[in-house]
Amino acid sequence: MDSPTIKNLLRLEGGPAFALQDFIVSYASPEAAELGLTPGMDIRNLLESTVLPEIGAGVAESQVLLGGQRWTLRASAMIDLTLCYLRPPKTPEIAPNGSTLLHAAGSIRTTLQDLLVSLDAMADTLCDDPVATHQAALALRSVFQLRRIAGNLELLSALSTGSFRLSRQSCLPVSAAAVLFAELEELLRPVGLKLHWELPERDFRCCVDWPLTAALLRELIANAAADASDGTICLSMSKVGQDRLCFSVRNLPAAPLPEAPFHRHASEQSDLRGRAGLGLSLVSAGAECHGGGLLLSTDENGVVTALLTIQIADLADETVRSPVQLPQEADSNLVALSQLLPTECFRLEDLM
Repeated sequence: MDSPTIKNLLRLEGGPAFALQDFIVSYASPEAAELGLTPGMDIRNLLESTVLPEIGAGVAESQVLLGGQRWTLRASAMIDLTLCYLRPPKTPEIAPNGSTLLHAAGSIRTTLQDLLVSLDAMADTLCDDPVATHQAALALRSVFQLRRIAGNLELLSALSTGSFRLSRQSCLPVSAAAVLFAELEELLRPVGLKLHWELPERDFRCCVDWPLTAALLRELIANAAADASDGTICLSMSKVGQDRLCFSVRNLPAAPLPEAPFHRHASEQSDLRGRAGLGLSLVSAGAECHGGGLLLSTDENGVVTALLTIQIADLADETVRSPVQLPQEADSNLVALSQLLPTECFRLEDLM
């Protein structure tokens, strides 16, 4: 093969390229010359013979270190020489991680803010039009549903990356649970769902991160309410020993639990029925963060019990964490149940 033809071949794909004859550089592009590959140079010490293919073997790829940089060497053997092309190694794609969840949640919240401003501006003009009011309520319910997704993404990111820090403060858990359950029961009543709960007769003080615990309970109750075939959800709370609180959420689903109920958001084959599939993963991570765990079991009648445990601290945490890591919204219960509630629960005039 003549010299001009070789030069044209080396120039064809661009980048560092050179030709070898018995490990001697016969031709080199300017880019290859800058890496020290000059005609007449013996590169036997730089390249192992195994990286160079035989005639008719096609293109061979290997990793080499030249000029203090790692390259991918693509070599193909001709009759009297070997053509070599250097390319920067492929950068592996970065898998979605906790930061990805935060970016997605932030984008959702930014869009929702614009939508809320628009709905607020429309509130005065829609109040006298029943059809338009109903459509606005549908839009507002979607806003609440997206707020739930964004909040779950943010919390799951913080829990899975270890950036969430507990803020255990002294509280009366029986009273706090009674208030939470009563508010959720009132919201679920219009859709024909009933909450029954059993709490200890006497209240007691303990140090827990109640905002996180309440968020986990909302998620469990919302999941149970989405598939309660008999319209009933049974709740209970008890103290186990001196260092544990145990919460039980029981419901009778229409169908048995899937074989792998956890982490369904990460499964390619999951049928999430319009939901994000974060619930059990979120609750499990939150329980683990609070020194406890989440267990699921099914009895002979098909009743599913979710058992949430958290650890009680002896003393309150000295640092009270910023609510930014777990936003305390006045309508957190409405947000948690937004997937289930009718449009009548979402009134546009509440924005005014």
